[in-house]
Amino acid sequence: MKWLEIRVETDDKRLEEPINALLFEIGASGIASEEKKNSLIIKGYLPSDLYDPSLKQRIRESLKEISLLFPAEISFSIEILEEIDWAERWKRFFKPIQVSELLTVIPSWESVSPKTKYVIRIDPGPAFGTGQHPSTKLCLRAMEEELKIEDMLDIGTGTGILAIYGAILGAKRILAIDIDPVAIKWARHNVELNRVSDRVVLSDKPIQKISDRFSTIVANLLFDELMDVLPYIPHLLKENGHLITSGILDNQKKDLLKELRDLGFNVLKEKSEEDWICLICRR
Repeated sequence: MKWLEIRVETDDKRLEEPINALLFEIGASGIASEEKKNSLIIKGYLPSDLYDPSLKQRIRESLKEISLLFPAEISFSIEILEEIDWAERWKRFFKPIQVSELLTVIPSWESVSPKTKYVIRIDPGPAFGTGQHPSTKLCLRAMEEELKIEDMLDIGTGTGILAIYGAILGAKRILAIDIDPVAIKWARHNVELNRVSDRVVLSDKPIQKISDRFSTIVANLLFDELMDVLPYIPHLLKENGHLITSGILDNQKKDLLKELRDLGFNVLKEKSEEDWICLICRR
């Protein structure tokens, strides 16, 4: 499978989050950042079939808007990669991270012994979700605040990290869905790596075809993707069930809150990190 590597370099590290958001919006499955003495390099990876002739111009115009936030130099390039050794590539960027007082996320190739109660080992491949992105961290922490996760639906599972943590926190039945077959492949690998295959079922079934009901639904999705799936979620929640959602930027919150209210949700808690927010809701 061919991949596009979009490489963005800037001399202002404050632009990391806006650039990350841009890369996710154009379809990046994974993002890695590297700090050098006087610059920040961010690389986004997306399947080559997402390429179209207008992509460069779209990126150029978006980066120009981002540069207006701060007076910064920004450059970018696009390269087509025939094959990627994901393990080797992520070793440069993905390091152990303590997400909360309870949880540490560790690359599968590391041998460190964390001091937290829970540990998740992740081999991300090209899928999203290593615990490093603010939206993933926010969801993982929000899951810890649930009184009890009996069963769970993970929408857009990516690497499977949220489904895995649901199992670790005690959920007996978890359905993790993703329409990307590459994500399902890597999520299955990570589910097996963390020995929770007996509780996590992976599926590429679209949300429209899900009929079961769950006490907890998690959705770490970008705004447009979230707005597409939200109308289906109320019918999949058990009475007094909770929705945990992130992947939303602060400037998108107003529109999201209106949609949630229209669907009968109450926002119980709101958490934020950098420009990203996470909402815990009940319908």
